[in-house]
Amino acid sequence: MFSLPNEVQFDILKCLNFNQLFSVKQTNFYFHNLINEYEGSLARKEFDSLMLNDFNSLRRLHPYKFIKPQSGVFEFTLNDQLKKKWQVIIDNSIPLYISERELFLCIKSTVDGEPNNILYLPNIPKNIEEMIIIRCWLEHLFNCAFEYAHFDKCVFNPEIINILFDNDKTIPLKFNINHLYLSATKRICENMLDLILDNLVISGWFIIYFEDVDIPEQYTDILFNILINKGDKLNQVSFDSIKCELPRIYDLLVEE
Repeated sequence: MFSLPNEVQFDILKCLNFNQLFSVKQTNFYFHNLINEYEGSLARKEFDSLMLNDFNSLRRLHPYKFIKPQSGVFEFTLNDQLKKKWQVIIDNSIPLYISERELFLCIKSTVDGEPNNILYLPNIPKNIEEMIIIRCWLEHLFNCAFEYAHFDKCVFNPEIINILFDNDKTIPLKFNINHLYLSATKRICENMLDLILDNLVISGWFIIYFEDVDIPEQYTDILFNILINKGDKLNQVSFDSIKCELPRIYDLLVEE
């Protein structure tokens, strides 16, 4: 297969399902990079939903099963330069999630009756081994497609994603989501623009709910920039708040 033109290799890869692609991807770096290059046009593992939850909500997710974090680890190149950057995350306790709570991932299958998949990743990695686990699982998630995602006052931290992958152009660093519901806090607002512009693909509706947040001028500007910079890629966007109105956003859009 190595001697075949790239377009022929691509045609062969299109015939494989997600599990077959994953097996081929594990064989060597050539196929790993090739599949990542064409990742947007190849089969994805599809799930019903991706949720970030705290452990108080675990009981509501029954039936469920825990995924062993080590089960998602695969080999990749970790050079000394990347290790130094990763050490910055460890030394500065940069979190995986922007949240005040201890979180886990809940991944729901599209098959009725299957238990929810519960994956706990360390929010503040303490060593390189934990960094490897987080990095591998993020790549797995980037290669999946989710019908729904629900982030309740929590999101992935775009800073740690950028450092973990060191701007690797062979890997699309994006969660592929059809419909997203995001309940925002002030801290989330501060990071929301980077996350939405750089790490999310939303093909359906996108709802941002400000439950207990007064939206100051700077956050209004962030929301406006989301619409301007991402608006052509968002089918439906809804902002909602019980504490304040959002008239200035509409005024800015009219002026634009």
